[in-house]
Amino acid sequence: MFQTEPILYLQSLGNDWLTSLMILITSMGSSAFLVSIVIIVTFGISFRKGFLLFQLLIWTGLITEIIKTVIAFPRPDYVDNRVLNLEYGVKSTSPFNGSGPDCVFGLPDKEVLETFRLQETLSPSPFGFPSGHVAITTALWGGSSTIFNSRKIKMMAPFMVLLVALSRMYLGRHFLGDILGGAIIGLFFLTAFTFFLKSSLKDDFFKKENFELALRRKNLILYFVMFVIPLVLIASSMISAEAAGFFLGTNAAYVLIIRRGLPDDAGSTEQRVLRIFIAFLLFGISSFILSTGFENIETAAYFGPTLIEFLKAFIPASTIWVSVVICTKLNLYRREREFLSSRKGNLEQPGQGME
Repeated sequence: MFQTEPILYLQSLGNDWLTSLMILITSMGSSAFLVSIVIIVTFGISFRKGFLLFQLLIWTGLITEIIKTVIAFPRPDYVDNRVLNLEYGVKSTSPFNGSGPDCVFGLPDKEVLETFRLQETLSPSPFGFPSGHVAITTALWGGSSTIFNSRKIKMMAPFMVLLVALSRMYLGRHFLGDILGGAIIGLFFLTAFTFFLKSSLKDDFFKKENFELALRRKNLILYFVMFVIPLVLIASSMISAEAAGFFLGTNAAYVLIIRRGLPDDAGSTEQRVLRIFIAFLLFGISSFILSTGFENIETAAYFGPTLIEFLKAFIPASTIWVSVVICTKLNLYRREREFLSSRKGNLEQPGQGME
């Protein structure tokens, strides 16, 4: 499961065209792709379904990160410097050559693990097991088929997961064992998510009273899960500042939105496209300003790298709230209570005419 031979064989078949294709495929598990999907679903199809899909993806990602940190297994190019990191085009500087296990079910060499874990400075995203891309892809396609009750998406899901898994191995980023571990985690969260959708807990996520600042059990549990847990995880260095920023930023935006009243999803195709465009615009502009600002402004030196990464994710994620406010002001959204009121009025009008 942690042998490098299958990866070396796949890379021996490669060329520039295939590498470019695999990099494109593997991007389906990237943060940018996932953010795009969540924004399109949230603003173009259903606010509730978009938020539920986000929760599935972010929790899958957070737990995967925690397992990566706890197990701390290296990636293939560290175990065997013959493996190429084709995703980033970086040559391996590992001192090990052909140090994978001899048997299929063997673990990485003990010396490799000890040397890897003793390093003081590690490259970005150094840990291999389990594959976050595969876990997220499994949750994304499986969750989408469940939320939308779509047979087509359900049929496509295994194929898309296999494609991403193959790309991760070809690019030298994961062992077969990492792939299987990621798939198991994705399936676990997908199963839990399916049960959640069938339970009464799903409705609690969309009740305004459960997000009021009140000392009620449901309120405290929701605030604890949505805000306290990620703060504890980032304080203990179990998850990245970027992941915590996306999680807290989106949840903060959601609380602000639901306390004012969730928007309904009615609207023409043009209105839905405009809502998506506004959300993308605000998210993109805020991300660009923060990235450029922290790189060029001297005051960035006063912030720690963890806080900078957190803010670069938290602020763009929180623009979801601003996007909903702007779309409502532009009559691209109506508040849920206004929508229900108009429906009630329409139902009463025929009866009044008959009188």
